[in-house]
Amino acid sequence: MTATYTGLVLAGLARDPGRVAIRCGERALTGQECLDAVHRLARALEGAGLGRGDGVTVLAGNRPETVLVRLAANVLGCRVAALYLDRPVAEQVATAAFAGTDALVFDPARFGTAAAHIARALPAAGLFALGPTDLGTDLLELAAPLSPAALAPRGRPEDVMAVRFTSGTTGRPKGVVRRFARPPRPELPAASVFLLCTPLGHGGGTSADLALAAGGSVVLQDGFSADAVLAAVEEHAVSRVHLPPHLLYRVLDHPMLPRTDVGSLRRVTYTGGPAAPRRLAEATRRLGRVLHQTYSLTECGPVARLTPDEHLDPRLLGTAGRPYPDTEVRILDEDGTPLPPGGTGEIHVRTPTVMEGYWRDPELTAEVLRDGWLRTGDLGGLDASGYLTVAGRREPMAIVDAHNVYPRDVEGPLLTHPEVREAVMFATSGPDLLERVHAAVTTAPGARVTKEQLHRWVRERSGPLSAPTSILVLPQIPLTGTGKPDLAVLRALVDGAPGYASAALGAREGV
Repeated sequence: MTATYTGLVLAGLARDPGRVAIRCGERALTGQECLDAVHRLARALEGAGLGRGDGVTVLAGNRPETVLVRLAANVLGCRVAALYLDRPVAEQVATAAFAGTDALVFDPARFGTAAAHIARALPAAGLFALGPTDLGTDLLELAAPLSPAALAPRGRPEDVMAVRFTSGTTGRPKGVVRRFARPPRPELPAASVFLLCTPLGHGGGTSADLALAAGGSVVLQDGFSADAVLAAVEEHAVSRVHLPPHLLYRVLDHPMLPRTDVGSLRRVTYTGGPAAPRRLAEATRRLGRVLHQTYSLTECGPVARLTPDEHLDPRLLGTAGRPYPDTEVRILDEDGTPLPPGGTGEIHVRTPTVMEGYWRDPELTAEVLRDGWLRTGDLGGLDASGYLTVAGRREPMAIVDAHNVYPRDVEGPLLTHPEVREAVMFATSGPDLLERVHAAVTTAPGARVTKEQLHRWVRERSGPLSAPTSILVLPQIPLTGTGKPDLAVLRALVDGAPGYASAALGAREGV
């Protein structure tokens, strides 16, 4: 049973069935209660006609049922895909269709509207709600009277266990295929209390599964709140937590931190974007020797790591650490020629945890996977000691609150506005190294549209993470000698030359 990823998690729940395995608010489920729920849910899905090879798509937040229904579907040999919770409904519908959804499991309180749209687009898909609903079947009610006796997992090691969606470096939805076979790492941690305040459908969900597989406990929080994180660390003696840099900063800046007992922390992992060395040094001073950076991709998992002890060396805080022992990293120039230490080029990775390919996209798979090497799309370099520095991304994309934002997310909506003629997205980063998205537009003669109206226009069509921090309304877009938008000039307008920006804005908005 433990030859598969699912079997490993089930065995971990059974290792100490009386322990609290999952906490969420006032709820506390033991390992046995989790196992019973998994098998009841599996029988309910099986009774509805689902089985090995079928696709179950989940649209739900961080709640115990989200963890358990994923395991239940995998017990039946179904593949599971999790939709991004903060994306526009149209994108959720398209992703559900691309995933090959035979059944949609959703939280009716939060995502009933999106589920209704998906149901109309995919009329053959079964609809199962995690609670009372007027749309589809209440899966929890259906499962409650069924037997909790253990079912033998149906998934074979070579079957597809999950499709993990990532926008990666192209901006279009991509599904990373994961098999049931357990990869050689990451290694199981010692039994721990893991706090998850980022979405289960992202990388933190894997960490939660591994914590359960190791016989530990998971504390679920549905959304990030610095005071809630600090309260949980103290109340539940949390030993491990995943905090992308922007969330780590909020914890450091919260007035509760000096009054909170964080002595239980053993590992604070951060990934998903660059972090400011000065803030990392501050975190080590205030939280202790617990910081652990990973440079990782959905396509291959962790590539490099900077250990807690290495965080004590200020010279290393700008790096992503050294590659794992079983991982090879090489830096290639635009012609595919390996670069020596100190050179900056595209990062290529070869590791035993690399994906087999993208879901339903053999062309893109062939483009990024060659002879076992993965093209990451990230730029970086290795120094003489083997430390990796990630310099940025080859494609025009920004990371905002650990989410990828592409020009299409900003420029696309702006260009549909009747008074906008041109639109360019660009990004800046300040001393904290957090990226901020901006836009520059030109408008039709006599236009009276305001920055606030354009901001709302983007927010309503692409979501809050794509809404620009600032919008420059210019008489013309500055161009390079090749006729492309001059992003350096645009960044200067935001960062260092407010006079020109103000004048340009004033010409259009009467500021």
